[in-house]
Amino acid sequence: MVTRARARGLAALALAAAALGALTACAADATVEPLQGSWVLVSGSDADGAFIESASPVTLRVEGRDFSGDSPCNLYSGTLSVTGGGLRFGGEGGGIQTTERACADPEQMQLEGRYYDALVGVSRAESTGDELVLTGPGVELVFTAD
Repeated sequence: MVTRARARGLAALALAAAALGALTACAADATVEPLQGSWVLVSGSDADGAFIESASPVTLRVEGRDFSGDSPCNLYSGTLSVTGGGLRFGGEGGGIQTTERACADPEQMQLEGRYYDALVGVSRAESTGDELVLTGPGVELVFTAD
């Protein structure tokens, strides 16, 4: 038998859990808010140095927690997750889905792989109006608004 005091305590606990969930969702939304929109990569670097130039524009589109874009050879997409105050492209597992188009130029194929690896390595985003800078350990991707 549940006493009234215990029932009130359980109700208060449930209310606190719901409030914490709402605050966490608000913090997560604030973390992905600067990324919203369409972006074009203007420079990028990883542990191997600056990226080679792409033969076609590399783009990033973010809508809510979903992202997609054009890379040198393929289209890509995935989901953003927010953990511990940072963000992660490709969710918890870092997975990015891509099409499987052939790329005749090995240099462009290498650029694409480095871009995907860099994107998965991102943990922070800063937006200053028309510029979006994504950073992580040894990674920097700079985009301008499309």
